[in-house]
Amino acid sequence: MAIYGLPQALTGNETVTIQQQQNGQSALCTMPLSDLLTYINANAPELWVASLPTALPAKPGIPWNNAGLVSVS
Repeated sequence: MAIYGLPQALTGNETVTIQQQQNGQSALCTMPLSDLLTYINANAPELWVASLPTALPAKPGIPWNNAGLVSVS
């Protein structure tokens, strides 16, 4: 999977942090972008891409389905 839409394409070495809140408790998980994409692709690739908007979001920094490529607005 390739992610585009920034001044340069993401390499996968960037880190992403996911914050989850449950019952008033907050947990953070930070991992390389490539690990997150590998996990998503292995478990539900069709759900990941299908859940993204297919029109360029007006707000910057939003992932979207750019004709099958994951792009960031």
